[in-house]
Amino acid sequence: MTKRIPAWGYAALLGVVGFLIVFKPWQLPGERAREAAQNLRDSSVYVAPGAPGLVDPVRAREVIGDRAIVVAIFDDEPLLDYAAEEDPSRALCDDIATLVPTNLVIVFSADEGEYASTYCDGPGFPEPTRGDDSAEDFSFGVILKAEASWQYRVTDTDLTPEIEEYALAFDADAAQAYGEIPRRGPVDDVTDVGRLLLAGAAMVSAPVVLFLLLRGSALALRDRLGARGAAARRRTAVDARLNRLADRVLHPDGPADAEHAKEYVLILHEFREAGDGPRLAELESRITTLERQLL
Repeated sequence: MTKRIPAWGYAALLGVVGFLIVFKPWQLPGERAREAAQNLRDSSVYVAPGAPGLVDPVRAREVIGDRAIVVAIFDDEPLLDYAAEEDPSRALCDDIATLVPTNLVIVFSADEGEYASTYCDGPGFPEPTRGDDSAEDFSFGVILKAEASWQYRVTDTDLTPEIEEYALAFDADAAQAYGEIPRRGPVDDVTDVGRLLLAGAAMVSAPVVLFLLLRGSALALRDRLGARGAAARRRTAVDARLNRLADRVLHPDGPADAEHAKEYVLILHEFREAGDGPRLAELESRITTLERQLL
């Protein structure tokens, strides 16, 4: 026999679907990118443990200042967590950019056996306010101008000139594209797996709780309406009994009985003021007695 899925199960399923649509956990940036972004909240440069020392982070911070540029310097080990990507270094850079969205990102990492740089744009980096170029055009132009200069300065043991020339090109092009230098904005706290699971649990449980509340309210309303209906039917039945007695009181078979008439009038008066509780039950008992005497 096929077991039916309880209604609250559908509510939970709705929460799961909502969680998947909102958070897209399969697109969550990798741990390496999240670690870098978390540290970039307080500094323009992140240095991972084991970095080979080819980039001077102190000099990089001095050069960048508060420009909308961040740098992540990783070790020289292959990016195994991005091995499935066509361009692992680019994929890592893009992951970081999604977490620091208003900045241009520079990543130094191992790339096909060579330690090199990768450049990418945060999706929220502002569009130029002057001219027709896009933010992507601006970023690409900065890289071209900077590379034309740093190629004469970088060495196998020092890649810091890349950042120096990039900052100079950034300032020159920004003056034309923006009329000012785009500054680095705050970086949101990076969502970790624990918080993601907590958010998921909340989104799954919320529809279930809402369903239970609505179901409880519906049942309470049904019971209330049922009780009102039962009370109405009870009063209708009592009213019908009084109507039958009225005919006998007004048209008795024999001489009129003042006591019966008085009792009937009292019952009728009290019935109009009685609620649905013990008082009505008492009146029903008195009506029964009167019926035995008159009917």
